[in-house]
Amino acid sequence: MKRGRPGRAHLTLISPSATDIKRPLIPFEPLPPKEQRIFSMVAAENPHLRQCDSVTLAAYAKCAVGLRNTDSASDFERLCRTLLAIARSLRISAQSRCHPKTLARHIDDEYVGPRPWDRDRETDDSDNDDEDDKP
Repeated sequence: MKRGRPGRAHLTLISPSATDIKRPLIPFEPLPPKEQRIFSMVAAENPHLRQCDSVTLAAYAKCAVGLRNTDSASDFERLCRTLLAIARSLRISAQSRCHPKTLARHIDDEYVGPRPWDRDRETDDSDNDDEDDKP
């Protein structure tokens, strides 16, 4: 049984989400083909992005293409830092998309080996007693 006052949403035949039309993101200026592919792929994979994010997303695409075309280590590091900062601000990085508790539980389920809390404490205590008896 639901608590509270019943709403009128159950009286309509059309669900509220059916009327929401997600328009594809369009960059403000034309992008080269490689950048356009990255822009379109990231926009399609992340439905939370809006048209106002297209400028930042275009910068992300430019950094991603530039990262593949650079030869110097200093440029690579600078572009990589910029790419990660933009990804965090757009919330498209892996740590932004996944709740920390869920991620930790997933890693915990895959862990194979002895747990730190499962070790035998009696053997540890007997080793310490031998050291205390020595002068």
